[in-house]
Amino acid sequence: MLTFLRHNRILGIPAAARTVVLVTACTAVLLAACPRPLAGAEHRQDVRPSAQAYLHYSLGRLMELSGALTDALVQYRRADSLDPGHCELGNAVARTLHALGKIDEASAKSAMALKLCPGNLEALAIRAELLFVRGEFQQAEELLASVALDHDGPREFAALYAQALLSQGRIKDGAAFLRSRSEADSLDPGIAFLHGRVLLLQGDSNGAVSEFRRSARLDPGNRVVTAMLSRLLIAIGRPEEAVPMLEWIHSRYEAVEPEFISLAAGYSLMGESERAQAVLDTATARFGDTATILRTRGATYFGADDFDNAIAAYEKLLEIDENSVTALNFIAYTLADENRDLDRALEYARRAVKLEEDNPLVRDTLGWAHFRLGNMEQARRELDLSLELGGDNPVILEHLGDVLFELGLVDEAVGAWTKALESSPGRASTIERIERTGDEIPARLRESPNGETP
Repeated sequence: MLTFLRHNRILGIPAAARTVVLVTACTAVLLAACPRPLAGAEHRQDVRPSAQAYLHYSLGRLMELSGALTDALVQYRRADSLDPGHCELGNAVARTLHALGKIDEASAKSAMALKLCPGNLEALAIRAELLFVRGEFQQAEELLASVALDHDGPREFAALYAQALLSQGRIKDGAAFLRSRSEADSLDPGIAFLHGRVLLLQGDSNGAVSEFRRSARLDPGNRVVTAMLSRLLIAIGRPEEAVPMLEWIHSRYEAVEPEFISLAAGYSLMGESERAQAVLDTATARFGDTATILRTRGATYFGADDFDNAIAAYEKLLEIDENSVTALNFIAYTLADENRDLDRALEYARRAVKLEEDNPLVRDTLGWAHFRLGNMEQARRELDLSLELGGDNPVILEHLGDVLFELGLVDEAVGAWTKALESSPGRASTIERIERTGDEIPARLRESPNGETP
């Protein structure tokens, strides 16, 4: 066949025409291979339908692989009508309908295929996937249970079953299943990865790192796992482990925007601001000044104590999205903290609060701007409300103590600062404030549990 194609220069013609020629040529081959009725045996037509069904199925498969899904569906339907009840043909019709977005038809066909062939794993997988698309997660769980709970069953069904549990909000059940499955099959990278995601959802970052690492060891070079692991390591302050992974992704693939963002964040946390900005420059050249890139650029400049450029980046973000609470709050807080351009700080803080009234950090910024302007009563009101919304945040408590101190309420100020230390032992800025009043600081609050300054 390839010799025929080369001699007739078919490989040099446009893709659409090439597909037609390929299908035509393959049709000739398949027709030649199909059994023909013997002379004088016209009554033996029982062999023809299955042979014709095979022909149409084969053509459909060629068309499906070439992306001609509508044409593939026509061939699969013809095959299915000639040989009804054939599992493979029913699956092909359901699969193609799903790919074409005809979910209701695909669902009906998949249900019929599974009823005819209850032990067929492809039919089961297609049916489960369609139940997920329709949001029928409990039905998917019930359908998959018998195969997924059998440790000798295909691994893929365990992952689908876990996803069905998680999609119903049954996090504990999903976590328990994944844990037991991981213990029973420690060589399944997919289960390890999904277990890591559930642990992360439960707040167990270290456990998630461990599972992601196991998944990466079992499936070396898996980009999705590597990217997820690197982002988590950056989020928990371990950029020196994450950056080499991200550099590997960038060297091997055409990186997408989140991978640029992660690498820039990693460099920034390692104190390599220039490298971080260079990565963002490359990202901007490829994707433009997106909101995500500008947020990261602003945070990177801020991490390098370059406040003017940080503010400029967030101002540019406001040009794209005037209601960006992140940008409004950052600019307002930075200006208030540096005690400059306070009218703009107050204006931006008010805009942010109007957009997110129940955000404690935004309320804290507004209170801090009022404090810098000398509006102590307004500052106290906003900071009290911020604490009601956000709990014992040490920054908010520190700010409230500053306001109370300026109002002459020294004992109450020390109480707020002490509460901040209880929330964040060893916090140097809080210790300095209390020491100015001459009050004693309990030894247990002078050092953080890990020996580092918060």
